[in-house]
Amino acid sequence: MVTMGTGCGDECVDQFDCRTDKGPPAAGKQWTCNSGTCEQRDITQGPDAGTEEDAGTEPDAGEGDAGTDPEGCTSNATCGLTETCNTTTSTCEDSGFATPVATTSTQIQAVRDAADGALDPALPIEGAFVTFIKPAVTGSNELPGFFVQAEAQGPALFVSDATALAAVAVGDRVSFSVSSKATTGGLRSAATVTGTTVISQGHPVQNQSTATPAGLAVNRSADTSDTLVNGLDSVESELTHLTGTIAAAGSGIGAGFTGFQITTEGVIAGAANFRLRVPATLATALDITQGCTFTLNAGPIWRFDTNAQPSAFTASELTLSNCAAPAFESAAATSLTELVLSFSRNISAASITNAQEQFTLTEGLTVSSARVEGKQVFLTTSEQTPGTNYSVTVANTVTDLAGGVVAAEGNTQAFRGFRTAAVLRISEVQPNMADARDLVELEVITGGTTAGIILQQDVNSPVVELAKFKDVTVAAGDIIVVHLNPAAGFIAETQAKDEVPQSTASTHYDTAWDFQGEGANAITFSSRILLVKDVAGNIQDAVPFARTTGTPPAAFIGNIQAVQAAGHWLPADCSGAPCTTTSTPTAAAVAADWTAIPASAGSVTPTTNTIRRISATDTNTKEDWAVGAPSWGLPNF
Repeated sequence: MVTMGTGCGDECVDQFDCRTDKGPPAAGKQWTCNSGTCEQRDITQGPDAGTEEDAGTEPDAGEGDAGTDPEGCTSNATCGLTETCNTTTSTCEDSGFATPVATTSTQIQAVRDAADGALDPALPIEGAFVTFIKPAVTGSNELPGFFVQAEAQGPALFVSDATALAAVAVGDRVSFSVSSKATTGGLRSAATVTGTTVISQGHPVQNQSTATPAGLAVNRSADTSDTLVNGLDSVESELTHLTGTIAAAGSGIGAGFTGFQITTEGVIAGAANFRLRVPATLATALDITQGCTFTLNAGPIWRFDTNAQPSAFTASELTLSNCAAPAFESAAATSLTELVLSFSRNISAASITNAQEQFTLTEGLTVSSARVEGKQVFLTTSEQTPGTNYSVTVANTVTDLAGGVVAAEGNTQAFRGFRTAAVLRISEVQPNMADARDLVELEVITGGTTAGIILQQDVNSPVVELAKFKDVTVAAGDIIVVHLNPAAGFIAETQAKDEVPQSTASTHYDTAWDFQGEGANAITFSSRILLVKDVAGNIQDAVPFARTTGTPPAAFIGNIQAVQAAGHWLPADCSGAPCTTTSTPTAAAVAADWTAIPASAGSVTPTTNTIRRISATDTNTKEDWAVGAPSWGLPNF
């Protein structure tokens, strides 16, 4: 049961209940709520500003003094945590709530110290503040919930009770009884609570503890590992403010999440046991990369065993700056009147205020409008001449989300007037070649140019661009073999399938186009998604592959859900629910299974068994695929 205001049998929770129920107090008195009973007490009069000698005559009299603000308070958010705003008089008043915050902290600690399981009798928590709401996260089976705390230095507690979660908001002051306690991955939580009462709302809990008015977010930027990691038992679930630097590329940190090693003033070396944790989708949207400066404005300290994980869940909770400048990587026409520009970082739509002046085209082409989709900017142009050579220059007023600008020396890219783009489909994969020289075969479904088409591993951050294709005209039915991380001296074919004959290059296939991958990037032989995207970022084909031995990457769940949602893999869900490690069937069970490929890369050659299509019809299911003898450069059936 969830209630607002007084509890059963009480006259009041705060002084406003008393004024509402009993009318104005006597002259010189004010209402207070003491242990649920309305009482009148004398008003203590302070000096009358303006009547003291020299009052207000100093040049700076009253400046910065919240108590002399002529506008007074406007809401509880402008008062101290244990005060409420009397909007009639615009003054902050003591809430009158009977339980001191120190007592509330003791109650929270009692729940943390209790044994897991049912609590009989239930343990009360009276007058705690809701500091943060943890939402459900795509690809994760972690329970959503909320965090409560009474004092800036803690302790704090995570509450996963769904009924209570639906009734509270950040800034609420609440009371409830904990009837069941749990510990998951070291994090202690109230699993079941009853009698949730919202006492008051809108308190400034997410202000820093040193701000005016003070909140509960403690700036821990100068704290060392002794406090944040070794002392994790004390600070878990507490609201924190943190500024530092992203010290390494992101990696999985629980299904649906990406973690980043960080450094701060107090933690000067990155470590796996101290990572910033965000949903994988947020990591992609914000383009969090190594070297960025970050500020966690107010977020809880999550934990997994002995690993401290300060966390953000939405863009408003995290501020990024000083990231690497965005590189202008390519330009490609997607129609006779559209051009897509690709950058290394997500572009700020707000920075594009005058597309005609910020994007300059040659050969008389003009720009009429622009739209931003992540790392791409789509320009509407005057009509292009097919195949004509053009170039586009980007002004330095176009920025990424962190304010970085494109360097002047790399602000121009060439492109050709629109021609029909090829459509490709993945047909064969060897993900575990010796020396990471993996192979991917593609079938051309629709003939056209391959310019700007991308072969990629995974959908959500961190993704790996395996190859970005050059401008080659291919025909329907052609086969492309992509050589990842090839040996030095490899020559990619752009003019003909036998441009580099196998008689002079043993790695090539005379019946296929031999393309080269991106740098040293290769496939990670675990549970992964491979996909092909056109220059506009649309998925042409996507296949989830599962390796059933070992633990799958945490990001696999979110990745397979993403391609299911995009309509590129079936079933679209698992018995009506998102596919996870525990669903029926599991995410791995609906993916194409490449486990039978040899695990020892040293023994894998181009003649070793691969996983390849065994059906001429693409049903977007695992039944399309099987491990067997390779057929590089030739039709599979």
